[in-house]
Amino acid sequence: MKKLLSIFAWLLSILLVSGVLTLGGLYLLTRPAMRVIQTWKQPDSIQYDGTIHYLSVVENDLDWHGFPAYVSRRYFVYVGLENGTPTHGHTIDFTFYPVDADIESYIRQSSVTWSDEGVSFKTLTGDQLFVPKQMFMGGR
Repeated sequence: MKKLLSIFAWLLSILLVSGVLTLGGLYLLTRPAMRVIQTWKQPDSIQYDGTIHYLSVVENDLDWHGFPAYVSRRYFVYVGLENGTPTHGHTIDFTFYPVDADIESYIRQSSVTWSDEGVSFKTLTGDQLFVPKQMFMGGR
């Protein structure tokens, strides 16, 4: 009986350690990076509501849809008041296709155009995203 309890305690310890390692691994694999790749500042010539806005491309979490063959990084475009990691504002998931080169270099070569109506983000391949000023003004 004592030997049976010892085996049971040993198995329970292994299961507990395995569970903690699995949960830790899942956390590390699925947490958002929230790393700002590039930021563009609203020019002084454009005035919306008296505040300065920024458009940033931010590295997000991993996209597991292609697992196990392919796991890619997800990104989003942020427009708001923060010049750095966004805490609130307007965000839009954005996919950068097809990029065989360095993704960060590719993103940094994108262009941003601010206008009285809003802001446009354009990649080298011609993909374009327009965000109307109503979507990022007023503390959104």
